[in-house]
Amino acid sequence: MNFKFIIDKKHIPLLAIFLVYSLIFASITFVNHYNFRTFGWDLGINQNAIYDYAHFRWNDCMIMQPQFTNVLSDHFSLYPLLVSPFYWVFGEWTMLIFQFLAILFGGFGVYKYVLNLTKNTTISTLAVAHFFSFYGIYSALSFDYHDNVVATMFVPWFLLYFEQRNWKKAIIFFVLIIIAKENMALWAVFLGFGVSLKALFQRDKKAALKGLYFALAAGVYFILVIKVIIPSLATPGRDYLHNSFNALGGNFGEVIVNIIKHPIKTIELLFVNHSGDPMYDGIKVETYLALALAGGFLLVLAPEYLIMIVPILGQKMFNDLPIRWGISVHYSIEFAPIIVIGVYTILHRLKQYKVAVASVFLASTFISSASFLDHRTSEYYNQANSQFYKKEHWKRDFNVAAVNKLLKTIPANARVSAQSCLAPHLAFRDYIFHYPFIGNANYIALLPAEENKYPYDAISYQKAIDDFLASGKWKIAAKNEAVLILKKVKK
Repeated sequence: MNFKFIIDKKHIPLLAIFLVYSLIFASITFVNHYNFRTFGWDLGINQNAIYDYAHFRWNDCMIMQPQFTNVLSDHFSLYPLLVSPFYWVFGEWTMLIFQFLAILFGGFGVYKYVLNLTKNTTISTLAVAHFFSFYGIYSALSFDYHDNVVATMFVPWFLLYFEQRNWKKAIIFFVLIIIAKENMALWAVFLGFGVSLKALFQRDKKAALKGLYFALAAGVYFILVIKVIIPSLATPGRDYLHNSFNALGGNFGEVIVNIIKHPIKTIELLFVNHSGDPMYDGIKVETYLALALAGGFLLVLAPEYLIMIVPILGQKMFNDLPIRWGISVHYSIEFAPIIVIGVYTILHRLKQYKVAVASVFLASTFISSASFLDHRTSEYYNQANSQFYKKEHWKRDFNVAAVNKLLKTIPANARVSAQSCLAPHLAFRDYIFHYPFIGNANYIALLPAEENKYPYDAISYQKAIDDFLASGKWKIAAKNEAVLILKKVKK
């Protein structure tokens, strides 16, 4: 029997783009995990959560100490709960696979949105390449798994179905966005405002009203989660940990009031280094440069999309931690679909040269992202995690297979305190702690070959090992040139 797989020639460029970029994305996220470049915070946390959920129990997140009564009182994220059944199939790769596929799905959503707008496959294909070239995707993939990355990939689909007035599907994707994490619900408020404003531009008052309903629903959900659900799940006396905006106020209410009362100061905070430490100068400027080179400056011509990035900019630039101001890790991913869709909305208004102008923006995004992979001002940038095109990314200075082999000698029912880069590989158990917290662990798993000995420096790290062995309470269970596994001595 002869089977013929026929591909429409006009779709070959699109398929080629998906193939090339999927290989790049896979080479970042999966290679990092195999090479012990993922960490207890946050992949290990999610690994242990899906393990507990897959065994039909709530997760108390022992990796974060002092531990939570329920991990949902840290971030109210339902994705690990929904994905947990796949733990039985994909094991420790589950969350990374979920994130990887979500990014590809988000790219296809961008394609469908731009195709619905332009009816032009060439321009829509360029939009996908533009999206996949955005710097924020590479930064996010280089650092573990995060729920906001997945939620962001549902945004193009929500925008598409709202544009088509397909309310059932729009609601489905809107719900998928807000259940990712409480701050995604806050972002969704502005997504609702944005689509409402666009509907007004289209003189569709009914759709504009529905956009406000989406915004209202997201706002109610956000308040419910912050004020009711998280406090009800939290360990008594433990406050919400993510009010990290002290330049504007100690809680969300104070932040909102001070934004209204002090608009000039608020605008200044978007641009100035408010840490007081000059070593963080230039980080915010670099972010704005990266956004501009990706086409973000065009959003001033599309206020319906500009309003959608307002909370993301605020969340980044008002934060106490300079790492969140910059282009590293996962704190820029939300810009990707909004900027790309906004850019192509503007380009669609051109009467000619659409493909040429789109190609210019694609080239600018691609070149700038490649440049940021080589060097950046933002702190805590690990080149080896991101530079998939260099051999240093693909290997370690130790035998990775040998480390994995020794880790497997730790019993499945053991209580383990693991160094950060080992924690995601050892998180599928009832008791897993983030070293140096020991708790009631009867095994300690360390990777002395790893340069990053967080939270120790090299001297204090080695001293702690010497103290363990000198105490007589611990003995070496397994060891090679890279890994050290200690076992508690039975009394």
